[in-house]
Amino acid sequence: MVQLKIAFLDEEEAYLEQLKGYLIRKKEKFFLIRTYTCTECFLESREREGFDAVVMTTGFWDAVKDFVGPAKRVLFCEGVEKAPQDGCFYVRKYQSAEKLFCQISAMLWQEEEEELRYFPQESARMVGVYSPVHHEDQMLFSMTMAQILGETQKVLYVNLMDHSGFYGLTKSETDEDIGDLVYGMMQSGHDFAAGLHRVRQSYRNFDYIPPAVNPEHLAEISKPLYEKLLAALKGRSGYEVVLVDFGTVFLGFAEMMPLFECFYCLGKEGTVNRFRTEEFLSYLGKEGDDTMAHMNRLLLPGRTAGAGEANPLDNSLYGGIGDYIRNDLYGGAGIGYGQ
Repeated sequence: MVQLKIAFLDEEEAYLEQLKGYLIRKKEKFFLIRTYTCTECFLESREREGFDAVVMTTGFWDAVKDFVGPAKRVLFCEGVEKAPQDGCFYVRKYQSAEKLFCQISAMLWQEEEEELRYFPQESARMVGVYSPVHHEDQMLFSMTMAQILGETQKVLYVNLMDHSGFYGLTKSETDEDIGDLVYGMMQSGHDFAAGLHRVRQSYRNFDYIPPAVNPEHLAEISKPLYEKLLAALKGRSGYEVVLVDFGTVFLGFAEMMPLFECFYCLGKEGTVNRFRTEEFLSYLGKEGDDTMAHMNRLLLPGRTAGAGEANPLDNSLYGGIGDYIRNDLYGGAGIGYGQ
């Protein structure tokens, strides 16, 4: 799970308490903040804390800006209508806390202060999963892999399946889902990083984009929008690994396979299932070698349900599927990238 550690420097202690209260009410795990009302306290703790960003008002800027180490410097603007002249990162102090943290998260994924509209060249490693035979354990396989990878890497899980059972499995709810993120991408001037931060949630040790509550929203995604979404997840999400769980083949599916460093095709025992898997792989193969370069065909081990199976993810993580991923699929955190 990505967690950003941020220092806020402001003389207004009541305002800082409001920020901390907002994160507590939201049960926010994405941000870990420390607040300071004096320069000396910050300077004493900066090396020990290892901040990703230091957000400070003008009263602290001159005294602190050269002592933040590798952390991003962000100016807290109070009632300023124009951007600072030196091109530094800045945010408006008096706006909703949600917008404030969205803007800060977007800034932390930008490479240089002089290039405010661009994101780092380091892209996420994309892992895809699809079952042409509609394997009932596809999501368990993918989420187990996300947990294992999440032990050592920053992982984002993206579920493009309809009626997958995700919300029942995780006992979670959502007000916004991937349909809202994609809809926002259709608007001019859309900030992908801010939109991603607004909808993303956390489960155990990985982050995820809530799956579509209404499956019709997935059906409405066009080929250009899928291309835009996958490219943005790879190049602008800020994660080390993005794991995409596909529920169906859509227009342009095969053309997008080269975006993935690793792709798992889950099959099943049985003659008809073997034919279905072979037809799917044959379809991909017609697009060229690049499409099949990172394709892995798998038959998952059997899964034994526990008593009542309150949460199948627990059985999968420390049972057959989890052991299979750790021991047979290139080993733990290096899944898909070592061979």
